[in-house]
Amino acid sequence: MTEKQQTIKKKRSFFKKSFSRLMTAAFNRISFVNLAERIANSEAGQPFLDRYNKLPLDWQNTDEINCIAVRLTMEQIEREGETVSRDEIEALVDEIAIRYKRKTHVDTAATMGLAFNHLFDNQNPDLPFTSPDKRELKHIEKLREYRRQGLGVVYLVNHSSHMDEFLVDLLWQDLGMGLPVFAAGQNMMVIKSLEKLLMTGSYVVLRQGASRHQVAALCNYCSALSRAGAQQGIFLEAWRGGARTRDGSLRYPKRLITLKGAINVESDLVIQPVALSYSAVPEDLMMCSRKSGISWLRGMGLLKTLARFPIHPKTFLWRSAKALYGRAYVTVPPPMLLSELKQAHAQDKTGISLDEFVALSSIKEIARNKKIMASQVTARGLVTARKHGQKNLTLAVKSEIAAIKEYHVETFGEAADFEDFIINNSAEEIVRDGLRTLKRRGVVNRFGKDLIGLPKVKDGIALSYYATHGDRRLYSPTASQNIVIVGAGNWGFALSSLIGNRLLDDKRYNNASLTIFDARKDVAAQMGLNRQGPGRFKDQLLPKNIFVTCDHPSAFRKASEVIVASKPETFEQDVRNILKVSEQPLTLIVATRGFIPGMNCIPFTAVRRLLSEYRRNDVEILTIAGPVSPNNVVDERQINGILAGPAPIIREISNMFNPNPERPILSSDPLGVQVADILARIYAIWVNFMISSKRITQTHETGFLMAEISAEACSLALALGANKETFNAGSIAWTASFITLCLDGVWRDFGRKAGLSVKKGKTPGRVVKKLNLQWIEEGKKLQSLIDIREALTCAHGLGVRMPVLEEMNATFLGEHEDTDDNSEV
Repeated sequence: MTEKQQTIKKKRSFFKKSFSRLMTAAFNRISFVNLAERIANSEAGQPFLDRYNKLPLDWQNTDEINCIAVRLTMEQIEREGETVSRDEIEALVDEIAIRYKRKTHVDTAATMGLAFNHLFDNQNPDLPFTSPDKRELKHIEKLREYRRQGLGVVYLVNHSSHMDEFLVDLLWQDLGMGLPVFAAGQNMMVIKSLEKLLMTGSYVVLRQGASRHQVAALCNYCSALSRAGAQQGIFLEAWRGGARTRDGSLRYPKRLITLKGAINVESDLVIQPVALSYSAVPEDLMMCSRKSGISWLRGMGLLKTLARFPIHPKTFLWRSAKALYGRAYVTVPPPMLLSELKQAHAQDKTGISLDEFVALSSIKEIARNKKIMASQVTARGLVTARKHGQKNLTLAVKSEIAAIKEYHVETFGEAADFEDFIINNSAEEIVRDGLRTLKRRGVVNRFGKDLIGLPKVKDGIALSYYATHGDRRLYSPTASQNIVIVGAGNWGFALSSLIGNRLLDDKRYNNASLTIFDARKDVAAQMGLNRQGPGRFKDQLLPKNIFVTCDHPSAFRKASEVIVASKPETFEQDVRNILKVSEQPLTLIVATRGFIPGMNCIPFTAVRRLLSEYRRNDVEILTIAGPVSPNNVVDERQINGILAGPAPIIREISNMFNPNPERPILSSDPLGVQVADILARIYAIWVNFMISSKRITQTHETGFLMAEISAEACSLALALGANKETFNAGSIAWTASFITLCLDGVWRDFGRKAGLSVKKGKTPGRVVKKLNLQWIEEGKKLQSLIDIREALTCAHGLGVRMPVLEEMNATFLGEHEDTDDNSEV
């Protein structure tokens, strides 16, 4: 950032803070409690007030809850060997606790009922935020039964807007289900006059700077609520610094001290997921595009609002806000008992804690049940149409609806819940309604088309935000780093195990996530369930922080680093899928070994070609190579290979593998390092074959052969564009790798066994073919045998002579053209 940009940023920050102070001072002059009372008693509010005055009494046991919280906190602190005065803990609990007042509750409910009935286009006049058939509440009777048994309830809710709490509360008042108390950040209580109103149905969570005693008091207050049979609502964290989703996605939740406390009970407890959906999220552009607070009012129409002022000077704003936020729904999935979740957790092999398991179970139910809106499928269709240059938006939306249906049936085993507007209208009408919403929200221009005839997009980030709101995938935990490893084979598992443990060990990676992607659904599902590695790692467990998926968007859309460790035969398609789906700059670390079939090049070159094809200039390419076996990576928890790539980022990426500054070895020549790695494996087989078959018998002959091989490998590498230094005598990338592989590993073993058989008079080609088939049956696959011909083809295309490799090809493969081409490392 330039000095000028920093100055502008400071000025903006100053004005923003000054404006916030002025607004806070202005709002503090308003008595929101009195305002709610006046609105509730107005002519428009009276019907709502009459209805809510009939609600049964609630929160009569707040003193009892506070006493339980104080007792639990005192006991915890004493167990930890500390002493603290009871007065201090009582003060902390009092700072957190709900301050319920019956009159404020009823007045606020009536006011919000009136306001939300006006701001939202409710489809069911008898019950807000539901469909006429009330399918969102098909499990509500089971919840009522649990409440009649006196069980406490923890509502776990996806979070998009500050209005979420009020939607749930209002529906619960109309259902006669009582008032849940919601966790609210301390920042919500800055305006003291508003705090008096909010604390009627909230308890305070101190976001930053909380002392150990304050955290203990909060945790135990949540436990006290559950023990007293009360209802509490917790928003599942989706982002650092706040729970509201900034990109519209559902994510694997982070750990919450509130939930940890809420489920710390001896008796049973109800866990009730709640799924909220909006056709227009009130603070949408504030969240995704960092726009101003005017986002709350976007869609009122400036000219229409001003035109109403002369006729309705007192109510012109109110009239313009009619159905401002469109349709919204609250869906109640099946309630779950904590006792049942504990049993399931005991069988779970992921290693996550009980509170994480409870949150994860809830977010999965939210993904299954969250309603899909017309604005969301329209946004998805527009994103797809723009990406593929498709002129017909209606067809694109139809395709997206079909894809959503297919995904839900395949993933959840049941149909997706589309809002009635989608079910009852044609695709053309769905598009019109969706565009109407997106235009009102400032996402799409009201007028004009783009170059291919689609509606002109005003805010691409906001369009993606609404499109992602229609996505029911669960994304890996939100992080400053979203690391993905492609391939659930031995190499992929080893790298995942190494990096997963590295992230757990180092606090700097507290906000990093790690995902294993494998396109094979059965493999991904099995690894995700059992947490066990493949083949030789079948008794090894994945670190608990690893998320496994077979779904491209959930893996790659927000990826920051992708390590491709897949087979050469799937490499091209894997990289294509990454480039198609990823939405942000990323670092691509190539760990695949061997030439890429069909492209006749090494993986590094294949990636460069694909980046050019997809016109991506925001991807950095690194390679990881060297004489490293998956076993050593898992056992030693470090990688002694070579990491190669651009200097500015290579040290940062290196630290992700190992905190030791000496490992892995760093290089600025990713192409050369990869060529050296592939050729060293091929030639290691040949050197050991020549020695064990007695085709060379003198040590000086071995030396001459290795020198000839080095010169040959260097010639091909230089022709491909590598640095000459990578193949110097002192180079780790070539010399150390080649010698190490000649002395140890499967390449040495294969060459020796083949040579010993030939020494006994057997034909080399037949020996190699038979031995290769045996190894494949034993699960040992050797990509290097395929690479012999691939390397020769590549060399011939560049005009490079490789006599040693030509002799190897003639000896091993020349006699038998039917050599099995399914082998790989």
